[in-house]
Amino acid sequence: MKQKFSWLYIGICLLFPVSVNYIFPKDQVLAVVIQYVLAIFFFAVLSRRQGFVLLIAYIVATALAGLVKALISGWNTDIQLQAIFHHIVMMFHIVMVYICLYWLKGLEEENRHLKEQVVAFMKYVGSSKVLTKQEFEERRALVNKAMERRGEKGYEIYFSLESIPVSVRSALFDQLTALAVRTFRERYDLVGKWDDTTFVVLLQNTDEKGMRIAMDRYFSKIKETIHIEEEEIVKEVKEIGSITEEVGSS
Repeated sequence: MKQKFSWLYIGICLLFPVSVNYIFPKDQVLAVVIQYVLAIFFFAVLSRRQGFVLLIAYIVATALAGLVKALISGWNTDIQLQAIFHHIVMMFHIVMVYICLYWLKGLEEENRHLKEQVVAFMKYVGSSKVLTKQEFEERRALVNKAMERRGEKGYEIYFSLESIPVSVRSALFDQLTALAVRTFRERYDLVGKWDDTTFVVLLQNTDEKGMRIAMDRYFSKIKETIHIEEEEIVKEVKEIGSITEEVGSS
């Protein structure tokens, strides 16, 4: 169905130049093209409901304008029929632009929604072992309950690359998260992507001394392999578990 509609859309787009060259009088071509381009622009930026209101208003306004012009100019029957035919052809093209553009918008929205669903069902970011935000939050909730039940505490450490240049941020993000997965305790600590510039590490059953040792080990690995200074990464440390309070940030 979608493929057939795509071919129909292509056919309609090709039909417009034919109409311009062989149906409309030469003195009307510029006005017709301008109306067509403006319709594409407004339908592209307006919502479906707003676009429909504009479409109806355009049809009524152009019909009334033609009627007034016919009365003022005293058109005969042949000219009136010709004007009605031109109006019908123009309305056909504008209506098809409306239908096709909002169909394409619907496909785009559907694809975006499907991508969000796929990401939501994924446990890891791409082929890495970094958890997606939803998966991280679900596992964090279980870890927090377990630590509270056992009277343990841990730490959440947020690493932000907001101060890193955009041109290298994505590649550096991948390197830092991959290194975090290898450095912190596998199958015990959690590493997750929080957003496009931030990832988070959850250290469970760890006191402040253990957290500092783990952080020092991680940044030592960073200096050895990536050559970036610790100060370039914005960090936020939160204590979780038996006591939930923020203990420091830098």
